[in-house]
Amino acid sequence: MAFFDAMVAELFLGPNYYDFPTGLYYTQILSRVLIASELVLGAAILMDKWVKRITIPAIFGMLLLFTVHLFYEGLTSDKGFIEGNCGCFGDVLPMNNLESIIKNVVAMLAAVFVWLKYKEEEKLAVWAGPLVIGIVTLLTLLMGVKTYQEVEEQPENPEVIVEDSLLTTVPEPTTIEISEQPDSATKISVVKDDPTAKVKKDEPELSPILTMLQKMGKMSDGKPMELSKGEVAVCLFSMTCGHCQESYKELCELSAFASLPKLYLINYGQEFEQKYFFNQAGNCRHAHVRTEDYTKFNRLLQGKGFPRILALKDGKIVQDWNIDTYSKDAFMKHFKIEETNKNAEDGLNLQKKDDGFDDFEKQPWE
Repeated sequence: MAFFDAMVAELFLGPNYYDFPTGLYYTQILSRVLIASELVLGAAILMDKWVKRITIPAIFGMLLLFTVHLFYEGLTSDKGFIEGNCGCFGDVLPMNNLESIIKNVVAMLAAVFVWLKYKEEEKLAVWAGPLVIGIVTLLTLLMGVKTYQEVEEQPENPEVIVEDSLLTTVPEPTTIEISEQPDSATKISVVKDDPTAKVKKDEPELSPILTMLQKMGKMSDGKPMELSKGEVAVCLFSMTCGHCQESYKELCELSAFASLPKLYLINYGQEFEQKYFFNQAGNCRHAHVRTEDYTKFNRLLQGKGFPRILALKDGKIVQDWNIDTYSKDAFMKHFKIEETNKNAEDGLNLQKKDDGFDDFEKQPWE
């Protein structure tokens, strides 16, 4: 649901939809109405009544709506029509925009054929079933609608206001001014300096994305991310994404014979998906934190496709890879890692039964 909510929100609110909490709330409702409508139409195909008047036209209209959306995505996206995944079936059946458009066109032609040839019998069809399915589905999904209005955190010490991780206000100083007046009287005045004066700590200033990453909290090793010193790589993975699974497996293979920079993983998905994600990489685990909030995860992506991998040096981003630019060779070249010939028996023991995930041959969605 979170992924589909994001797709609908991005269509209506733009790539930075997460900055519009009110609009995001209503697009969640719209996405659930679309799902409930699809289930109603699916059940309505089995009904004898109103096939030509309601069912087929409604199905054709919904297919046309999604096809227009896919054309728009193909024309405006950097990936175009033949790269990426339209998201229609998630990662279970990945299809690019062109493949999905062809699927929809075939379905619309089939709908037109049925509409022209179908001879409707005036039977008293019971529409209670499809309507109940749609209503129950809609009400159930509406229970998952969330609000994304952020609440500002109040500082623990009211005398010190921290606006970000680097800037803090200093105590309000005073300056004494002494001036001679014409009547030989001496005037002494106390002038308060600007109370908003700020002083920077002796730390490198972090970019907005790194500030957001530090707000993810402690990692699985109980420590926060240390991004300001040395070489670090931060990996943003959606754990049911085949590209992300393959990328992490490659990193684990590299770690078997090379010294990698400190790796931090931001994993999007559910707990059982994370078990599979680590298991398929030979149960290789680096410091990680998991989130089930796709909007929060998408904010970290900043409009880029996953996997997204950031290479840092002393708090500065020196390389930013995403699904279109990342490769194992590029990673090795950047961190000066040389390929070595390893025997098969020295490789990863992939997909072993461990950590409670015994049914390792199945995908998470199975």
